[in-house]
Amino acid sequence: MLNFISVSDAVRLCYDKKGILVDVRPEEEYRQGHLPMAENVPLERIMQGEYQPGKEKPLYLYCDTGASSLLAAKKLAESGVEAYSVAGGLSYYRGYLEKEEEKLWNMVYVD
Repeated sequence: MLNFISVSDAVRLCYDKKGILVDVRPEEEYRQGHLPMAENVPLERIMQGEYQPGKEKPLYLYCDTGASSLLAAKKLAESGVEAYSVAGGLSYYRGYLEKEEEKLWNMVYVD
C-alpha cells in the first residue's frame, strides 16, 4: 500500500522530529532550493538499492511534482521502510527553501 502526505504535514512532522524529509531530486536541483531539514538522496540511488535508511522514523519523500517520490516511496516500502510520497511535491509548497549560493546556505521564500 502506498502512503501519501501533504507537504505541510510532512514539514510539520519533521519539525516535531517525527520523520525525515528526503529530497529525491538530483543533487544540482537540491542545491538550487530544498525544504528545510531535507537530506538529498537522488532517486537513482534509491532505485538501485544503494540507500538503506533506518526504520525508526518514517520517511517523507518529495520531488518537484510527486512522480519521482512516488516511485521512491514504493521501492522503499517494498523493503519494509515506512515511506510516504509528498503529494504534489514542491509545486504545492509555499514557504522558505534552503538554497546554496556561493557555498553559503540561505533561506528564500517561494510562493
